[in-house]
Amino acid sequence: MKSTSLRSLRRAYVDWVEEQIEEFKDRIPRSQLLQLADEVVTGLRVDKDGQYQLTEILLCNAMDRRIFRMLKLPGYRAWCAQRKAEEAAATVITFPLPERFALSSAPMAATAAEYGEETSALACVG
Repeated sequence: MKSTSLRSLRRAYVDWVEEQIEEFKDRIPRSQLLQLADEVVTGLRVDKDGQYQLTEILLCNAMDRRIFRMLKLPGYRAWCAQRKAEEAAATVITFPLPERFALSSAPMAATAAEYGEETSALACVG
């Protein structure tokens, strides 16, 4: 894994969670999103102490928490472990090629005359 500070890894996790939540919000119809918001508002209206605590910021945070639970997104530690495993799987081990197999820096080219083709039908791929 790259040498990444714990704080930036935490920030990457928070950004990933926000991205997942926003993508979910974009995928569902507005009517379902409003229905979900109604459920969240009902839960926010009165807490254990009987206080009314509905504000726009609380509603946004509560919606994101609810969607986070609905999507069953992993917690920070599980996400870090999953990310580390994915990076390990994506690591490619390269070995140096012997000189006889190394490609020269000059591009390989063939002339149309070598293949007996017309020059108008020749394509260069490389």
